[in-house]
Amino acid sequence: SVTISYATRALAFYRPCYVSCVPSTSRHTSCSSAAFGRRRTPNHLPRLFLSSNGSEPQSTLTNIDKTDMEQIIADAENGTGDANYIVMDVRNADEIMMGTGVMSEIVKVFPLPEIKSMGAFNMNAETFEAQFNFPKPNVEDTLVFTCKAGLRSQQAAQLAAVAGYTTIINYEGGADDWFGGELFYT
Repeated sequence: SVTISYATRALAFYRPCYVSCVPSTSRHTSCSSAAFGRRRTPNHLPRLFLSSNGSEPQSTLTNIDKTDMEQIIADAENGTGDANYIVMDVRNADEIMMGTGVMSEIVKVFPLPEIKSMGAFNMNAETFEAQFNFPKPNVEDTLVFTCKAGLRSQQAAQLAAVAGYTTIINYEGGADDWFGGELFYT
């Protein structure tokens, strides 16, 4: 079944976007829209994001845990596995600097407020690189989002899907999970 996601609709600047489940080999067979609450799909249960008219390519969101994130970072650092991983931390720069730092040198700092306010995924390549200090991802790249605890990275994933990116990963645990517990920023 297809469900209208009100969070996606709001993130898409009032452009309707539909979310539905993908069949999975997991024992979990249902999912709900990722509204503003903390309801999430179980790990490894992909979710499809469809365009507003349903005719554009579908985007797949996969939620992952720490073990999977460790593998993605190792693959990206070593040039093994999927060479097209673009790992982005959507926490604010001051939050990263005053808190934990980034998970790895390959992780790009890409704050969610700037993604939203600047329409980052819709920028041309030169403007994007000048603003964020890394090349704009291609739609064929695998985008991997992380944040403090998984909520902001979910929002960034939805914005990427609306912009046409097709393979999207959300690290649900975020910095809290990666660095070993809930962090307090002063």
